[in-house]
Amino acid sequence: AYETMFSLDDDTLEAGGEAILESRGDLGKLLFTASAGLGHATEKLNALEAEADALHRKQAQGTEIALLKKRLADLKSRRDEIDTLASTYEGLESEHREAAQQYESIVNERAVLVARLEAIAQFERARPMLADIRRKIVQLEALPQTPSPTRTWTGSIAELIDDDASLRTRLAGIVGEVERLTASIAFTEVDELILSVSERVRNLAESRVRFSSAGFDLPTRNVQLQILNNTVATCLSALGRTSERDPGKLLLPAATVGTLRTMIEQRSGIATAVRAAQDEVAAALDALQSARERVGEDRAVPESVRAKLGSALSKARASSHLAEIKAAREEEDAAGIRWEELRAELGPWAGDASALASMTVPSAGQIASWKTAATDLAKARSVLAERLAECESNSAKLAARLDAFRASSDVADDEAAAASRRTRDAAWETHRAALTIDTADDFALALARDDGVGLGRLANASHLAELRSTTRALAEASADLSRLRQQHAQMGLDLEAKTAEVRRVGGQLLGHLVEPSLERLIERLEDRVEVRADALAAWGQIELSRKKAERAAEAGEEIRLELIRALTSVGIAPAPEDTLEAAMALAELFLERQRKLDAEYAEAQRTVNGREEDLAVRRRALAMAERREEEWLATIGETLKGTWLENGVSASGLSTVLEQLSNLAKSVQERDALQLRIDKMEDDRTGFLSEVRSIAADVGEKTTDEEAEQLAVRIAERLDRAARARDTKAALLADLKRLQGERNVLDNETSIHERRKNEVLIAFGVDTLTDVAQRDELLRERDRLRTSVAELEDRVAAELSLEKFEQARPVLEETDFESLAIEKAQGEQRLQQLDGALRQQLIRQTRAADKIDDIGGDSAVARLDAERRTIVLEIEETATRYIELKLGIMSAGNALRAYRERHRSGMMARASEAFTLITQGQYTGLTTQPVRGGEVLIAMQRDGQSKVADALSKGARFQLYLALRLAGYYEFAQFRQAVPFVADDIMETFDHIRSEEVFRLFGEMAGIGQVIYLTHHKHLCEIAKAVVPEATIHPLE
Repeated sequence: AYETMFSLDDDTLEAGGEAILESRGDLGKLLFTASAGLGHATEKLNALEAEADALHRKQAQGTEIALLKKRLADLKSRRDEIDTLASTYEGLESEHREAAQQYESIVNERAVLVARLEAIAQFERARPMLADIRRKIVQLEALPQTPSPTRTWTGSIAELIDDDASLRTRLAGIVGEVERLTASIAFTEVDELILSVSERVRNLAESRVRFSSAGFDLPTRNVQLQILNNTVATCLSALGRTSERDPGKLLLPAATVGTLRTMIEQRSGIATAVRAAQDEVAAALDALQSARERVGEDRAVPESVRAKLGSALSKARASSHLAEIKAAREEEDAAGIRWEELRAELGPWAGDASALASMTVPSAGQIASWKTAATDLAKARSVLAERLAECESNSAKLAARLDAFRASSDVADDEAAAASRRTRDAAWETHRAALTIDTADDFALALARDDGVGLGRLANASHLAELRSTTRALAEASADLSRLRQQHAQMGLDLEAKTAEVRRVGGQLLGHLVEPSLERLIERLEDRVEVRADALAAWGQIELSRKKAERAAEAGEEIRLELIRALTSVGIAPAPEDTLEAAMALAELFLERQRKLDAEYAEAQRTVNGREEDLAVRRRALAMAERREEEWLATIGETLKGTWLENGVSASGLSTVLEQLSNLAKSVQERDALQLRIDKMEDDRTGFLSEVRSIAADVGEKTTDEEAEQLAVRIAERLDRAARARDTKAALLADLKRLQGERNVLDNETSIHERRKNEVLIAFGVDTLTDVAQRDELLRERDRLRTSVAELEDRVAAELSLEKFEQARPVLEETDFESLAIEKAQGEQRLQQLDGALRQQLIRQTRAADKIDDIGGDSAVARLDAERRTIVLEIEETATRYIELKLGIMSAGNALRAYRERHRSGMMARASEAFTLITQGQYTGLTTQPVRGGEVLIAMQRDGQSKVADALSKGARFQLYLALRLAGYYEFAQFRQAVPFVADDIMETFDHIRSEEVFRLFGEMAGIGQVIYLTHHKHLCEIAKAVVPEATIHPLE
């Protein structure tokens, strides 16, 4: 949304502007809230307008009033038809009564037959049930007749059998497991003696590790000790004290060593300072001599001689003629590009500026008049086309309807009836004049034909009336169609005439352009008129830029001649053809050389003074360095006083002595530490051997000549075996205790099971549970068969509608089912015959009733009259509603238009003001106009005409889009933080004056937010700086 609204180039300027005009996006909604929130009111008016059109619309056949009128005509035709059919009413009543009586008789006979067939079906359904009862009674006789025992136990027989087997299996398993655990416990032995010293044995493991480590490390440590002893001897030899028994006596105190090291570090700096001071004194003497020699050189040209040349060069530098020439040429190039672009848009025209200026073009008023006329013609042509299509469709429908009537009926129309009547009258006149047998026969034949035609027309009176109505309507539709076609043809001639007028006036601009419509042709002409104006403005800019370049070139030539004269006065003679830039370079080179000579002389004088001062400073520094060296030597002697080095070391060898003393101290310290560690390792080995032998003696472990480590390992393995035996025995005792508890629980369950088992065996009178299961299954099968027999007996009694099976059984046994089958087949055949007769009588009765209803009896005319009066009242009410709606819509529309004029939004007001300024008053403002489904933006012209935004030229539309963005930016900045407004060369089609107005508006916008304009046109930067002086220009390379 930001890119299309406030970050603009040519594409986003157009796309976002169209979105605003279509009420899309935030700016579109803001713009059309200018109607003070009346969008819903407009929609309501449109809905009311649609409601009014649904009530009545001129020449429309689907409106409510048109449908009511059609119903009124249908009622009249039906009343006329009833008058002609009343004579047949009595015959239809007699036929209806006869059909009803026969229908009732057939229904009664059918009911009796259906009841008999149902009784036969009951006997057939009961017959297989009786056979099933007999079969199951035979099965019951083979089963035991003893009564079923009373079930006082819980669970099934199968569960008792499963529980019995499960308990036996579990008992056998527990007994076997107890015996196995008892044997294992007796077999397991625990070494209590080794377990009593378990803690000492575990501690022995760590001592064994140290014993082994010391055995590996002692040879290496002894070698390292010998190396350190040799290092100490080497240091003593380097110090010249090999006979010293206690090397520690040779070491100096730490304070003394620190002081000596500090003094040694200072020694190099002091010596370096003395040498540097001596070198600097020598260098200062040489520099002073060189500076004194340079002071005696000659000076440069005097200042008075150079003043004239400096003034001419400053004037040349201050001149802006080069920039003016460049700017003028850039403006000329930009205007030339613009001229060629606009000239290309005017193609195929290819003349020059003078031809373009002398070209005759229509005025804005004439173009507005043409557009109004074109719009009126287009609207009238569209309406006429709709009416013509509607009339053609209506005429085709009427013709098809008339053909259908004639094809479906043999009724003679009015023309055929009139011809038949004329034939009969002519035969009568002939017979009356001749009175012969032949003329009598001819007259009788003509009379019979005429009577036949009359009777046919009388019998089909309704068809005849509808045929007459359709014929009349078809004639009227044909007349209307002919009139509309003439109007459509005349309108086409008017359109061609107007098009020819437009092409005649704008022929030079239009050329041979072909457009699909007059409106589009006028728009193209208007666009080309605006392009012509912009092209002439671009050509004027080209001529102005050329004059600016010529004036700037003349000023540059005057400055060049003045500078050449000044160079000649100082002894430099440039060539006459040299440019101003070459002359300025010579002058700058000459003046720069003179400035360097002056600077060198002053610098030489200052150098002599500086060298003398520097020599004095260097001599004082040399004396100070020599004094510091003497102080250092005295401090060294004082520090070594009272030590064994007091008289035995020089200043240069002091550093080496200190280094050897440091190595000696380090070696002595490492030797003593290593000796202490070796002693500790030997103590660990002695303690481990003593502990191992003591533990072996306590636990009765034999000691042999083997090493102590192997003895310790053997004792540890014995402890592990004893611990595992102890844990195993404890686990076995726990498992034995658990199994004893399970055995107690199993004994309780077995006791309960045996009581239930004995109870079941006693109840069934058998010895085993298997016999109980077999006996129980036989008794269950017997009970199931008895229940099934009882259910079948009840169903047989119910089928035969008797109270007991004993009553139904003899009836079924005595029944002849073969006779019943024959009777059933005959009854079903008769039932089909009765159903066919019943349908025929019902159809006969229904047809007679429908014909009676069509005639309607004596009250049909009254009903039709009442319905007619009701429709007339509905037509009056609908017409009243239509008039009320139309008057209300007109009043509300006028009120809304007045309200919109009084309540225009801030954005619309700002957009109108900005559009007026940018177009230099060509358009005086903006307004809105409601249309179906929304509103459109209207631009008001200076001459009072108006244009829809879509009808504006491309340049005017772009100016409108920019004005809407400027107004929208103010609206957004009022209620939220302002965002940067960025525009990328959107004014390429704007002339100089319009560009100034746009930059002035941008300057006002910069008061509430940041405005950034990107361009590659130099003249736009100059316009922006002139219109908005506080604007900042950033050149982007």
